[in-house]
Amino acid sequence: MAKKKPTKKEKTKEIFNVGDKQVKKTSTTQVLLKKKGQDKHQEKILKNILLVTSILILLAVGYYLYAQSQIHIKYDGIEYEAAMQGKILFYETRTLLPSNDGTDQDFGFRLRTNPKELKKIDFNGRENFDLMKINGYKFEEGTFNCEGDGIIAMPNLKRLFEKTGGQFILDQNETCDEQGRFNFFTFKYGDKTQINEVGNRCYEVTVKGNDDSCEILKATEKIMVETYSEYRDFLKE
Repeated sequence: MAKKKPTKKEKTKEIFNVGDKQVKKTSTTQVLLKKKGQDKHQEKILKNILLVTSILILLAVGYYLYAQSQIHIKYDGIEYEAAMQGKILFYETRTLLPSNDGTDQDFGFRLRTNPKELKKIDFNGRENFDLMKINGYKFEEGTFNCEGDGIIAMPNLKRLFEKTGGQFILDQNETCDEQGRFNFFTFKYGDKTQINEVGNRCYEVTVKGNDDSCEILKATEKIMVETYSEYRDFLKE
C-alpha cells in the first residue's frame, strides 16, 4: 500500500511527545509568515503616521503663508504692513522714500483700506497720470464729510502731495486746464468708487455713498498709493 503524502499543513508542523502530551512544533516557515504579516502592519501604521504628519506640516506652512500675506502686502512694488493702533487696523508703508519738501527725511503714510481692496478700484487713464507741482480739486456736490472720514481723507492726501514737492488746493471755482498745466480732481457721489480721466490731466473721482456714509477714504487712498508709486518711479529717473 502506497504511503500517503503529507499535506502542506503537515509539512509545516511537527508533532512530538513531551511526557503524556502531544506538542505541536511550529516550523520556521510559519514563523517567517507571521513576522512578515507583522512587518506589513507596522509599515502601514508608519505610512499613516507619515501621511498625517505631512498634512499637518502643509497646513501649518499654508496658514503661515496666508497670515504673512495678510500682514505684508505689496502694491505696485511698494510694501505695506498691517498694524493695530488701538482698535484701528492700519496699513503702513514699509518702503520709505526721501521727501521733496526740504526736510530731506524719508517718509511713508498710513492707510485705513487694505491695499488689496485698493487694487480693485478702477483708475481709468492711470497710464497718463503724472506728478505735478500744482494739484487742484473741488467737490461737485455735498460736503464729503461722511461721518468724519472726509476730514481724515483730504488732509492725508494733501500731506502726501506736499511731501512729494507739490500742492493740493481746494478751489470750487476752478475747472480742468485744457493745456494740462496741473492735475485737477472733481469729486462726486455715485454707485461705485472709481477714478476716470475726463480731460488733459483732469480726473473725475466717483465716491460711492452720500454725505451720511461714503467711501471717501477708499477714493483718496487709491490716489495716494498711485501717487506714491509714481513718485517712486520719478526718483529712479
